[in-house]
Amino acid sequence: MQIHLAKPGGQKHGPYTLEQINRDLAAKKYRDTDYWAWYDGAEAWVPLYSVPGISEVSEARGSAAEAAQPEEVAIEAQLQSSFGAVSGTAVASAPAAIESGREQAAPSSKSQVAAGVPFAALEQIFIFTTGEGPAVMQSAITTGMLQDIVGEDWSTIGEKVPRDVFGRCDIGERLRQEGKVPSSAWRAMSALKPALIQQAREGAYHTCVRTFSMETGGVVAVFLFYRK
Repeated sequence: MQIHLAKPGGQKHGPYTLEQINRDLAAKKYRDTDYWAWYDGAEAWVPLYSVPGISEVSEARGSAAEAAQPEEVAIEAQLQSSFGAVSGTAVASAPAAIESGREQAAPSSKSQVAAGVPFAALEQIFIFTTGEGPAVMQSAITTGMLQDIVGEDWSTIGEKVPRDVFGRCDIGERLRQEGKVPSSAWRAMSALKPALIQQAREGAYHTCVRTFSMETGGVVAVFLFYRK
């Protein structure tokens, strides 16, 4: 299995074999909480520790994964203040209705979840899910909610707007519980699109943040970046 690694600043490394990474972890060259990973067959970036076969057991995995360096704390503060124009980093949870035993996006929810920004300004979508990447993109609720937020058909959104998916992470759950964007979300987005996040720090983008639940009960968080 070939594994690619990414970390904040857009530093991408690899490919590595599973054996190489486990050797490096055993030698304490880095921790399994330091990187996001993409491996053969994956359709979303996932935390390195969740890759099948990774053997490190991190004693402080939870705190290490979320802990920010001083510079990252400053970045988070700048992002929080610069993202106030659309919905800030305040979290809007999409309303839902229960119908026929499964969760459906409520038809009346459009006005409550819409970003209210012209589609032409949308440059990037990040999607975080507690489940698997392929499942979230195959979900009718996900595509329906993105249509309601953006105000365009899914076929148009999928064709014209780049999107990156992060699987097996609790960003959506933490957004709902804490009411703010965890630093780990900014670090993950910065790992893949450092230039965009840097420009966002400088006030070049509006952002829209929404959370909702899928048919399976998994929690999804979407971040939409609109050029000012």
